Amino acid sequence: MRSGLRFRSDLLRSLEAAERTDRLVSAAALAMASAVIEATDTALRENGTRDVGHGAGESLFPTDRLSITEKSVGDYVTALDLSLDRHLSRALTAINAVPIISEEGPSPADFQALPEAWLIDPVDGTTASICGEMGLCGPMVALLERGEPRFSVMLTLDGTTLGIAERGGGAVLLRVTEDGPRWLPVADFATSGRLKDGCLLFNPQSDSGRSHPAFVKLHNSLRTGAHTMAIESRMPHSMAALGLGTHRRLAVIHDNSAEFPKQMVWDALPVKLWVEERGGVYWGIDGQPYDIRRPMPIIAAARAEIAERLVALASV
Repeated sequence: MRSGLRFRSDLLRSLEAAERTDRLVSAAALAMASAVIEATDTALRENGTRDVGHGAGESLFPTDRLSITEKSVGDYVTALDLSLDRHLSRALTAINAVPIISEEGPSPADFQALPEAWLIDPVDGTTASICGEMGLCGPMVALLERGEPRFSVMLTLDGTTLGIAERGGGAVLLRVTEDGPRWLPVADFATSGRLKDGCLLFNPQSDSGRSHPAFVKLHNSLRTGAHTMAIESRMPHSMAALGLGTHRRLAVIHDNSAEFPKQMVWDALPVKLWVEERGGVYWGIDGQPYDIRRPMPIIAAARAEIAERLVALASV
C-alpha cells in the first residue's frame, strides 16, 4: 500500500491549533506550512513509499531507487524532486499566484526586481535522500519580497521536523515523535559558546578541484593544531541545517564560487532568513553580508564574532 508523509495528521492538527491560539507565527506563515505538508504528502504517495521501521525516528523511504539523474558533478535529481517541484508549485500558487523560482525550473530572471516570488528547493539535501537519510533533507521554500525572504518553511521527509521562520517574527520548530507533536520556540544564539567550544560543519564541493581557495585555506587553518576543533565534513545533510545552534554546532561553511556555483538562490535565501531570525549572521567569506549576486563561500554563524574569527583564518 502506498503511504505518504509520516505524521501528516499530527503536523496539520498542530498548525490548526496554532492558528486558533495565534501562537508563535502569523496565519500567512501557517498557511504556507500547511501547503508544504500537503504537497509533500501527495508527492510521497505518487512516488510510492514503504515504511522502513516502526520507531519514532524511522522514515518513509521512496521505493523508486533507479530514477536518479546527475545534472552535474555531485548534483542529482530524482523522481521525488520533480514530483515535489510540481506539487509544491501548485499548492503555493493556490495561496498566492506569483512567479515561481525553482531549482528544477528554468534559470531565474532578475528575481530581485519582482515584488513577490515563490522560491522552491524541492529536496534540500538530495544526496541525503538518496542515502536514505530522510531526517536530514526535505522541501525548503520561501516567499520573496523584492528578492529578500519574508517567510521560510522547511520540512524533513520523515515528517518529524517542521521549521518556520518569519522576517521580524523569529523562528519556531514543530517536532513530532510517537509521543505527539511539540512546538519549540527557537532561542537565539546569544548563549552559544566560543568557537573552541563548538562544532563546525564544512560543506565542500563534490569535486575538490572546484573548491574556492579561501574555503580550502579556512579548512586547513582549522587543522593546524592551534585551532583544532570538532569538524564535520562530507556528510549527507541539508544546507538548511535545522540543527544549527544545537549539538554544539556554531557555524556552517559552504563552498561556493562564481566559476563553480554550488549554493544557488534556492539554497541560500531561505536559510539566510532562518539564521538571521535566530540572531546569527549569514556572511560571505569576505566578511560582508552575503550577496547572492556575488557567489563566494558562505559562513552561517551563531554570532558575528565567530564569523569574524573564521573570516580572519581564511585570510591568514
